[in-house]
Amino acid sequence: GINAEYGHLEDQTTILQNEQKVQDHITKQKNVIAARQTKANKWEPKLRQLAKENEQKLNDMERKLLFEDVAKAGGIERTLYRNMRKLESETRKQEQVCNSKRALMTVTSTTARKKVQDQMRESDAEQKELAEQISKEEAILRKLTVQRDNALAEYRHHQTGLKDIIQLFQTLSSTQERKIKLSD
Repeated sequence: GINAEYGHLEDQTTILQNEQKVQDHITKQKNVIAARQTKANKWEPKLRQLAKENEQKLNDMERKLLFEDVAKAGGIERTLYRNMRKLESETRKQEQVCNSKRALMTVTSTTARKKVQDQMRESDAEQKELAEQISKEEAILRKLTVQRDNALAEYRHHQTGLKDIIQLFQTLSSTQERKIKLSD
């Protein structure tokens, strides 16, 4: 009975020791967390300050870039304006050139039109003669086309007859071969 009681006491002691180890571990972890929190609290204002400074630097950079862009745009605008004025001047000169050439073209066109009308009258007579010749040649072509089509039909008809004769010949040949085989 004493041994059993002693064993029971031993178990109790072990349980108590294990509980104490767990409590020590928890306390140690709580201390580690507290130390980390203290460190974090100490750094937080410094980090907030750095973030604020970085944001200010970014704002300054954006403003500087914006000013540079505005200046660049102003330069581009001046260049575009100069180009536009130059093109307006060239356009006016080109209009004058076009107008004088148009006037010249009207004069030449009238002269040319008269020449063309004379040539057209000559050409019309030649065209009429050619049209008559073409008409005769087309009649010959139609006649030849009909003859060709008839010849083609006759050829096809002959071909069909030839096929029938060949088929008949083959049928007769194979019938004779069978008779010869049977007689053997």
